[in-house]
Amino acid sequence: MVRHLFNSGDITIFFFCLIYILYFILIILKFKKNKKLFFIPLIMSIIHMLVYASGSAFFNILPFYLTIYIISILIAIYPFIKFKIIIYFLCAICLILSIYPNKIVNYTRKSKLDAYISLCDYLEENYILSEHKKINYKKLKDEGIKLIEENKYYEALDKLVKKHYDGHMGLDFYNTDTNYIVDKIKKFNDYGLSLITLDDGNTIAINVEDNLEIKNGDIVVKWNDVPINEAKEKVDLPISEGILENEKIQKTFYLSGNGKDSVEVTYIDSNNNEKTIKLNKIEKNLTRALTSFGLLNHTRNEEDMHKMINKNIGYLRVTAEETNFISDTIAYITGDHITAREKFRKKLRELKDQGMTKLVIDIRNNSGGYEEVATALTSLFTKEKMYAFSLGVKKGTELKKVEDRYIKADGEFSNLEILVLTNMRCGSAGDGLSLYLSRLDNVKVAGITNPAGINQETGGYIYMPDNAYISFPVGLILDNDGKPNIDIDNTRISRNPVDIKIPLSKEAALKIFNGEDYELEWAINFLEKK
Repeated sequence: MVRHLFNSGDITIFFFCLIYILYFILIILKFKKNKKLFFIPLIMSIIHMLVYASGSAFFNILPFYLTIYIISILIAIYPFIKFKIIIYFLCAICLILSIYPNKIVNYTRKSKLDAYISLCDYLEENYILSEHKKINYKKLKDEGIKLIEENKYYEALDKLVKKHYDGHMGLDFYNTDTNYIVDKIKKFNDYGLSLITLDDGNTIAINVEDNLEIKNGDIVVKWNDVPINEAKEKVDLPISEGILENEKIQKTFYLSGNGKDSVEVTYIDSNNNEKTIKLNKIEKNLTRALTSFGLLNHTRNEEDMHKMINKNIGYLRVTAEETNFISDTIAYITGDHITAREKFRKKLRELKDQGMTKLVIDIRNNSGGYEEVATALTSLFTKEKMYAFSLGVKKGTELKKVEDRYIKADGEFSNLEILVLTNMRCGSAGDGLSLYLSRLDNVKVAGITNPAGINQETGGYIYMPDNAYISFPVGLILDNDGKPNIDIDNTRISRNPVDIKIPLSKEAALKIFNGEDYELEWAINFLEKK
C-alpha cells in the first residue's frame, strides 16, 4: 500500500512535511530556547508557495499543499502555545494526510505554447495508461502546436484530452465564468426532435414536438442531405467517450442538434413514404440532445435506496461507492470496508424480512468512489473468497502489482438470484462493482449499453494558462494479469461488457422517451421468468 501511495501521489509533499517534522524534533531537543529557529519552516513554505503555487490558479492549487503550510505554521506557533501536545498531534495528522494520491502540476506562468509542450511531455512520462492505450504524444504535440499557432488553444487541449479516451481525464476551467466545454454544448441547437439508433441499425426520431410532421418512431435516413450514418461520424462531441460503441450512441443524440438556423431531415413515415422536411431552430436554454441523452441514461436526481418492487423482488440502488471520509480512508488502507458491508447488510436484511428471494441492483449512472465499497457489497453474495483487483505502481513503462485485494467470503445473501442494471454512465468503482458482481454464479449484469470502461484512481491536476486545467488518473488498479483493471486500450472495445444486452427496439425507445423505466421493467420480467 505504501509503495502504491507514494507512486500515486506527489512525493515532494510528504518529504517536505517529514523534513519539517524532523527539523521540529531537532530544535525541540537542541535549540528550544531560540524561538527564531521555529520560523524557518514557515519561511521555507512561503518560498515553496512562490515556486509551486503562484500564478493565475493560486487559490486552486493552494489546498493541495496545505499539509506543508499547516505544519510550518504549527511549528512557528509552538513556543507560544501552552498545550503543546496539540501541536504534536496535528503535525502527525498532516504527515499522514500528505501521503495521498494527488499529483499537482503548475504551468500557469508559462506561455500557452510552452505550457502545451510541457503538458505533452509530462503526460508521456506520467500518465499511467500511456502504453496501454498506445498514445502517440509526438503526433498530439505537433497537432496541438499547429492549433495554438492558429489561435485555437482550447481546441488543442480538448483534442489532447479526447485522444486519451479516458473518462477519468477531462478539460475543465478555474477562476472564470466562461467554459469552453459548456460553450461547445450550447452550439448544438434544438430542432424539435432527438435521434437514437436501434439494435436493428435504424435511426429513429424520438422526443419529437407534437406540432411537427415527423413523428416519434419515424426512421431518419438523411440529415441535411447526408446519409444518417455518415452524418453521425462527423459529429464533434463536447466531451470524450472512451468506448467506441458508446461514442456512436452519443454521437447520434448530438447529431439531432448539429446544424445552423435550419436543417433538412429525410425520413420514412408510418406509411413507408420517404419525405424531406425543413426544421427551424427552436430557442431553448438546454439543448434537447442533452436532455434526451439523460433520459436514455436514466439521469435523475437519485439517491441510494432500497425497497420491494413486487412480492419477492427487492431493489437496491447504489449511486456511488462512498460512506464517510474516515471509514472510506481506513478501508482504502486496509482493503476491508466493514462500515459499507454492514450498511448493505442492514438494507438487504430489511428486504429479506419482507419476502425477498430475488434482487435488482441498480448501478446506472454510478459515479464511483472507493473500490473497497464495491468489494464489500459483493462479499455478501458469495461464500468463497475471491480475487478482486491489485494495487499497482508504474516504473518507466512497466506496470507492477504490489498488493492484491480480495472479496471476502461472507455469503449471507448468496442464495439470491440477482440482476444488475448498468449503463455507459456507470464508471470508476461503479465499473468495478459491475465487474466483481458479474463473476458470481448467481448474478447477471445487464444494460442497454456497457459501463464506461474506467477504473483507475483519480487525483492528478495540471493547471494551464488562461483558466484551463487537465484532470487525469494517478493510481494504478490492475487485474490478476498485471494489466489495467477494466480500462480500455487503443481498440476502444469494452473489457467489462454486460452479460446480457437489454434489447433496444422501437417499442423500447418509445417507452424510454416517454419517461418510463424500461430497463427496470425488463429486469423484473427477467427475474420473474427465472
